[in-house]
Amino acid sequence: MRCTMRPLSVIAIAVLACPANAQIRASEPATVTQTIDGTKITMQYSRPRARGRETLFGSPDVVRWNEVWTPGANYATTLEVSKPVKLEGHPVKPGTYSVWMVVRQSGEWTFVLDPNVRIYHMFPPDSSDRQVRFPIHPHDGPFTEVLTWSVPEIRADGGTLVMQWGRTRVDMQVEVEPSLRITMDEADALPYLGEYTFTRNRRAGATVTSKFFVVYEQNTLKGYWEPDDAYYHHFALIRIAPDWFAPGVYDEQGRIYEVYRPDMTVEFKREEGRVMSLEIRMDNDFVWGTAKRVH
Repeated sequence: MRCTMRPLSVIAIAVLACPANAQIRASEPATVTQTIDGTKITMQYSRPRARGRETLFGSPDVVRWNEVWTPGANYATTLEVSKPVKLEGHPVKPGTYSVWMVVRQSGEWTFVLDPNVRIYHMFPPDSSDRQVRFPIHPHDGPFTEVLTWSVPEIRADGGTLVMQWGRTRVDMQVEVEPSLRITMDEADALPYLGEYTFTRNRRAGATVTSKFFVVYEQNTLKGYWEPDDAYYHHFALIRIAPDWFAPGVYDEQGRIYEVYRPDMTVEFKREEGRVMSLEIRMDNDFVWGTAKRVH
């Protein structure tokens, strides 16, 4: 019998090409994480594929009607939230939950969050008072080959959590607890109201002198320049410390979509207890501009 020795380099290449932990799965694992105003929302799930099957929901081989189904595969999909949130208006405490849906041929489905995790998809939990349960409304959407969780829309106070598979889509509204209070009592706002003469620091570009106004509108302290600033317009002054504010910029629907903290801050100065001037600072503590009260 003859023994043929393989070159060492060939063996090494074979080992590198076939690592011991390599594994192709029918439903590959995925993680989607979105942070909204300091609240971290994470979905962990496995992604089943349609694989040519046009009918997924109502099929005896995929998802049966009235089945308690985890929107994923293998071990149950999980939702983790770092702070309290609301899903479709229903409070959800911080923690990790397994995710289930009761799917029905017509009408609404039921969304279920269960505090027990690491549950195999074939063994859904029984109903209990520890679960969060509420109705959801599936609707038609573009065909999606691989089951997908996403957060396609975000706002300052929340976003939209979406599950899509096949031609079925479920949208759920997420609300997060704001880290800053945007509104302000009128008595607290009164010391800041008035007209100021604003001068931009020459180091920030050519010296510009304009009017700067602080007003109280819709229970919110706001600032604006005259002539109007094309980006900031009427922006919210959101208090982050005594006499210290961060600008909040509104979108076309009148909703705040970004708060510039610490990128830009507005610090009011007092003389003998009265607010008389302000400084606008950038995140490197550079004074971008100053303003003095006119009246």
